[in-house]
Amino acid sequence: MKKDFVSRKDSMILAAIDIISENGVQGLSTKEIAAKQGISESLLYKHFKSIDEVLVAVVAYFGRFDTMIFNTMLKRNISYKEKILGSVESFIELYENYPSLAAIVLNYETLMHYEHTKDSMRKIIEGRSAFMVELIERGQNAGEIKDYFSAQELADIVLGLTKTIILRWKMGDYKFSVKECMLATIKKVLDKC
Repeated sequence: MKKDFVSRKDSMILAAIDIISENGVQGLSTKEIAAKQGISESLLYKHFKSIDEVLVAVVAYFGRFDTMIFNTMLKRNISYKEKILGSVESFIELYENYPSLAAIVLNYETLMHYEHTKDSMRKIIEGRSAFMVELIERGQNAGEIKDYFSAQELADIVLGLTKTIILRWKMGDYKFSVKECMLATIKKVLDKC
């Protein structure tokens, strides 16, 4: 992701995301962020009072595009299957453009256990699931999607595939197109529904 025109605070958040991607949430510290930024820890503390505040900002950054993606897909005059694929594609493009951000998907569980981030992470996860369920229910009600799976079951399949393919992409050092793989796989699932 280009970091040329971001504020100092946003640059610190991006550095934190990079560190989480490289070392996991447990590897994140103010010392590591400062070193990655080439600044003193005292400058970091002018923007964040603690590592907990950094994590809160990281989670907020992770979920910052959700509402925009949801609203855009709901307004588009396309089938519900296309809206589901379009939603997945929008999120995956974020990760392709900034692969470190995908590490947050892979650290859901850890971030759910931090007092300062658990409510925000829960809100993001539940929001993404609820949106997918809504699209599937609307598609089922319109007769575009079969009801062999409940809307929640199919949403779990789509979201589970997303996480699994992202993990495989990261473990493979980002050497394949996660977007192509993701969309082809989810399209196959939706074509059977």
